[in-house]
Amino acid sequence: MRLVTIISAWGDTIELLPHCIENHLSFADGVIVVWSEMSNYGVRDPRMKAFTHPKAIFLQLEPTPRQTPARNERRKRNAGLDEAKRRGFTHFIIADADEFYDAHQVEVEKQKFDSPHLLGLVCGLKVYIRYPTLRTVDHTLVPFIHKLTPEIICKENYAYPFSSDRSGTHIDHTRRFNINKGVQWSTILMHHMSYVRKDISMKINNSTANLRGYRAVIEEELKNACPGYKSKLYNRELEEVENIFTLPIW
Repeated sequence: MRLVTIISAWGDTIELLPHCIENHLSFADGVIVVWSEMSNYGVRDPRMKAFTHPKAIFLQLEPTPRQTPARNERRKRNAGLDEAKRRGFTHFIIADADEFYDAHQVEVEKQKFDSPHLLGLVCGLKVYIRYPTLRTVDHTLVPFIHKLTPEIICKENYAYPFSSDRSGTHIDHTRRFNINKGVQWSTILMHHMSYVRKDISMKINNSTANLRGYRAVIEEELKNACPGYKSKLYNRELEEVENIFTLPIW
């Protein structure tokens, strides 16, 4: 297995990006960062242009005007997949720059791909609010390791396994692939530093998920975040944990 992580990045996660790259290099053979100076909402942040990392591959891809944020985000992910195919990787993970994994657990999950019928894994996640030490459960699921076949692309595919059930949609539309079988459940967790930011307003204003309507709720969450606080976003209490990935606290 030659595993690569394809990270989609813009300026709102620039403080987390170096930590994310190092985390993924602890279990992957390479990291491709697909970045843009412009957000999917047309906001420019020049800091990404100056960002470098000696062990990562960087690919610049700016949003296409008059396309939806979701389509532009899917386009970035597919550009990363094309680059991974050209470089001879055999398996991949797609991620954003605020997503982390336990390296030991990843190594265990890699062994499942000894089965020739396995095309991919999907897992659950814990979402972190305000600090890298406060988290709760999210209903969202994420594609984990997948086999890098010549045909695989990100595509709006309602039949992609685990995408939705009677309780709602669980997998982001920009992360689904054009496969309908061969995907299994993994018990590994993705650690999503979704609301751990130096400037949360950049995320609110530019997220592909369109968080602007939740601004007041998010600001209240960050103000009140503490162990035992019941999150209004997730309807669950926050639990305190160790700073697993030794991330900065702003």
